[in-house]
Amino acid sequence: MEVDLKNLLPEWFKSVLDFHELMDTESIELEKLENDLRLVWNNLHIQTADEDTISVFEKRFGIVYHYGETLDYRRARVMQKYNTIVPFTIGFLKSRLAELYSDSGYTLSVNPSTCTITISVTSDRYGAIDLLYDLIWDILPAHIKIISNQQVTNYMAGDIYASSFLCTAKIQTI
Repeated sequence: MEVDLKNLLPEWFKSVLDFHELMDTESIELEKLENDLRLVWNNLHIQTADEDTISVFEKRFGIVYHYGETLDYRRARVMQKYNTIVPFTIGFLKSRLAELYSDSGYTLSVNPSTCTITISVTSDRYGAIDLLYDLIWDILPAHIKIISNQQVTNYMAGDIYASSFLCTAKIQTI
């Protein structure tokens, strides 16, 4: 630590030897605290993170560590993976839905006041709703409420037959 705590003592305590020993002890503890804070600060950023923190990021992103890889290479690989995850926007969601279902295969409505997104998939493709759930799981933030369903209209070929008959009912009172 740069600051000598003994210099911070008031004049009337500087002559007491006990305070000199206390300040030496406190200086050691404060230096440990400062080193721990520096370590935490460095681990907040991928570019300065240590091996333990980089391994946490690697597990999170599914990156496999191979023996002999340098820490700088591992940091660069984590940064590359981190930067490929696109932040969520409605435009990004629309483009992904258009890729999966075409422009006419879904309807999307957004209510920003309640943080609600309503998605209706109109595709009749088998498993279309599963694709939607996978997409939602991957890109939507947790605070957004999602209402989703699949609306499919099936057209079946066939003939309609109609017939009629006449029926009468007679009510008699005796």
